[in-house]
Parts: sequence; C-alpha cells; structure tokens
Amino acid sequence: MKKAIAGMVVAGLLLGAAAVWAEDVTKVVVNGQQIGDGVMVGDRVYVPLRSVGETMGAAVSWDSNTNTAYVSSGKEDAVISVIDHAKDYVVGIIGQDKNAKYAEAIIHGTGFIITEDGDILTNNHVVKDMEKILVVLGDGTGYEAAITATDEKSDIALIHINASGLRAANIAAAGELRIGSTVIAIGTPISFSLRNSASVGIVSGMNRSVDSYYRLIQTDATINMGNSGGPLLNLQGQVVGMNTIKYVGTSIEGLGFSISADTLQYVLQQFRSNGRVIRPNLGVEFEENWIAKYDLPSNEGLTIVGFHNNSPAQQQGLQKGDQVLSIDGTKLSNEVDYHEVTKRYQPGQSASFKIKRSGVIQDKTLTFGAGE
Repeated sequence: MKKAIAGMVVAGLLLGAAAVWAEDVTKVVVNGQQIGDGVMVGDRVYVPLRSVGETMGAAVSWDSNTNTAYVSSGKEDAVISVIDHAKDYVVGIIGQDKNAKYAEAIIHGTGFIITEDGDILTNNHVVKDMEKILVVLGDGTGYEAAITATDEKSDIALIHINASGLRAANIAAAGELRIGSTVIAIGTPISFSLRNSASVGIVSGMNRSVDSYYRLIQTDATINMGNSGGPLLNLQGQVVGMNTIKYVGTSIEGLGFSISADTLQYVLQQFRSNGRVIRPNLGVEFEENWIAKYDLPSNEGLTIVGFHNNSPAQQQGLQKGDQVLSIDGTKLSNEVDYHEVTKRYQPGQSASFKIKRSGVIQDKTLTFGAGE
C-alpha cells in the first residue's frame, strides 16, 4: 500500500552504507524557495525527496512493501493520479430533509471513507437534518448509513455503513500544508448526478477565522453547494482538509474554506474515545478586542465578561474584567486562538495562564473542567 513519504529519503540513495556521517549542513533552495537544510557528505547534498518533489510540482509516494520511492514528475500526472484514487473513497450522501413540509424534500452532500469497514467523515450540517441516509460509493453502490457521532462546533460528523474491504482516505499530519500548495477539492456539487466532481486550486490562506470555532484553510479550488463534507487533497492524495463553506456574491470568486486536517484528527480521536467531543472548559464568556475581530495583531488578549454556572475559572479566582493574554506561552488575540490552543489539553489538566488585571500582569495556573 502506498503512503506519503515521511522523514528523510536521500536523493543519492546511499542506503547500503553502514553509516553516513554528516560533514556539513547547508541551505537548499529549489526554484527560489527554501525547502530546509541538506546534509553534505563528501561532494553530495542529501535532501528530503518529498520537499524537492512538492516544490517542483511533482508527487512523491512511498511503497513500504517494496521499499520504493515513486516520483511523478508532472503536476498534471499527479492531479490525474489523485483523482483516480479518490473515486474509491469519496462518497455522495443523500437523504430526506426531516424538517421539510413535503416528503420529496431531498438534501445531499459529500463524505470520505476513513476505515475499511465503513466509517465515513462528513460535515455535521450535511447530516444533522437528514433521515433515511443513503451513501453512494464511486462505483454507484448504495448503502444505508447511520450517524455515529456529531459535533456542531467543529461541524464534523461520523457516519457508518455496513461494508468491508473499502479503500480508506489518508488524513495528513499537522504541518503538511503551505500557502501556494496545489490542492484538489472533490465532491457532489449542485446535483447528485455530479458525484466525484473535481476542481483544482491552491491554498490561498491558512488559519482563517471565518465565523468558525476553529481555524480554516482558504482555497480558490471551486467549492459549491453539495461539496460540503468532501475532502481537500494535496498532490500526494492526502486529506488536508474537509470542504465546508464558501463566500457567495455577485462580486465574489474563489473564496472557499475547509476544516484543517489537524481539527479532523482531533475530533475523530474524541469520537473514538468518548463518542462525542469533550472539550477542556473554563466556563467563561470572552469578549474580543475589536482589532482582533479583523484578525489584526492585538496585545489585549480576551476579556472575561461573564461566567457560566460552576465555572472552573471563577472557582479558581478569575474575575470579570480579567484579560487572558496567553496559555502556556501561546498568545491569544481572539476566541478562535483560544479554541485552537485548548485542543492540546484534556479536562482535568492544568496550564499556565498569563492574566492582566487592573493593568498588572500575573501568572496563574488553572485546571480545566469538562464541557462540549
């Protein structure tokens, strides 16, 4: 089974040597872009093969069964290969709208298979109002599906079909994406008859806060109604995001947004461990500085304007008007920053908070409670 290459693969392939001693480390620039450090051994420079390939628009994969690195030299070949493989794990999702006043109301979206025995990820908003859910595979085979877990805040849902031997998508690890990277969006836009439609674009921006609980990826790959829940793929065929929303207007083009692979992995782990997402909770209501609302640099942090019942923060001495500046050294400018940082923690764990009260900055260790 091929998977994205990880770690360092030496371009010179001196894999038979008993040991390779680095004489020097040197900067490597490909097509004007620095890709990291290379290792000098004699008169050769050894660099990560994957980094070189991605920078030059090639696809690189690793077959662990044969210990073989594959490089597809052209971007067009890579796109064709990714789309060809994706048809095996991208699915169309269709069902009746349970809130509609008439029986013929049908809604649809997209998902992608993540286990060989039928687990599928999609958007929560695709399935939350859906009943009699039908999943259609790339070959046209249909299966009834059941909702396993949902999370409204992240807009992610897990559904299941009774099937086996399916091909599963590979979700990328954190940090696998850069602005300018080529990406492919695959889904079921507008009509269910247009299943597995593909569009190609680039990553236009990272860490976007767009009326969302967590940061989103911005892409100019075309995303339309019905693409929701489908994968955003890199040239290695990895899922780097889940397509979820777009800006719409007569003067707006190419503004689509995807949930990051990091958030997908976080929520999926919670689904598997708890059946739902249990978040670390302080029981506070924050107010953002107006500057932060426009995603501009701000040193004001988040101001506490209220507490929920049995608030862990209030019980541990925080007060209205306190400004939360950072958590374990990570600066906070807006609520999305706070939500991203708290992915690192579990309920019951503690963290060091920098608090500003009446102009005085103090450090305080707080323990998170549990919430959803």
